[in-house]
Amino acid sequence: MQIHVRGLAQPARLDRLLRDRFPQWGRQAVQQLISAKQVRINAKVVWLASWKVNNGDHIELLSMPAAKPIPPAHFDEQWLLAAEDDLIVINKPSGLLAEAPGLRDAANLRDLAIARFGDLILFHRLDRDTSGVVLLTRPGPINHYLDHAFKEGLIRKSYLAVVATPNRLQAEGTIAVRLDQHPRRRDMMTAVNRGGKHAVTDYRVLAEEPTSGKQLVALYPQTGRTHQLRVHLAHIGAPILGDRLYGEATSADRLLLHAHQIELPASDSYPARRYCAPLPAEFGEWGIEIGD
Repeated sequence: MQIHVRGLAQPARLDRLLRDRFPQWGRQAVQQLISAKQVRINAKVVWLASWKVNNGDHIELLSMPAAKPIPPAHFDEQWLLAAEDDLIVINKPSGLLAEAPGLRDAANLRDLAIARFGDLILFHRLDRDTSGVVLLTRPGPINHYLDHAFKEGLIRKSYLAVVATPNRLQAEGTIAVRLDQHPRRRDMMTAVNRGGKHAVTDYRVLAEEPTSGKQLVALYPQTGRTHQLRVHLAHIGAPILGDRLYGEATSADRLLLHAHQIELPASDSYPARRYCAPLPAEFGEWGIEIGD
């Protein structure tokens, strides 16, 4: 795509100009497009979001990021996986915030679920772009049970992701890499040798496409750090497709990371339970059965 810049009252930052022209992309998508050197100004590659654009400049976009999804305005009954007396289990769609503290009028799963089911507590979160199983609880004893189970590491989670790498992942393995806040980006984490927090992810390759190099991978986090799965896979050279922060924004229309299953342990008051969210259509057909 080509843009001939006109009508600016004063020079404008490149990222802000693109966000104004293409509001459907979102801030992260625009920044990723620029940092990936997919923008030329006057035939010169530009990779600084703060680059000043002037009237008469000619902008060329070498690729196009996926449009930012429009958050739903109402709870969709198809999201519901289970509705029990004290527990609501939901298959969160990609693009919807789990909650929006401090953001007025921002659509989010917690508020939509409360409007549908009444008073609920969001027991754990997923990133906006990650889909899959989320637990919401009623006020009461179940929260003590789940708190204890989480702290003792008794709750098992599994995720599914699609990755692409020239050097395919081994059939299975463990990624044990410490994570810390990115030194320049508040919205990102980074792998570090020292400091940060201990983080461990087990993985298993379920299927692959030999021609494209894509692999469908099951992920089993032993710890629950921010962006853990995304950073760990990017660190070993297998970024998740569609990851605008740690991979290539243009590799897929959405982040291909899905919280597939959560297993709750038995206790004196509660039986063992397992909840599973089916693989979204955007992940493609893999010709295998994804077990519940």
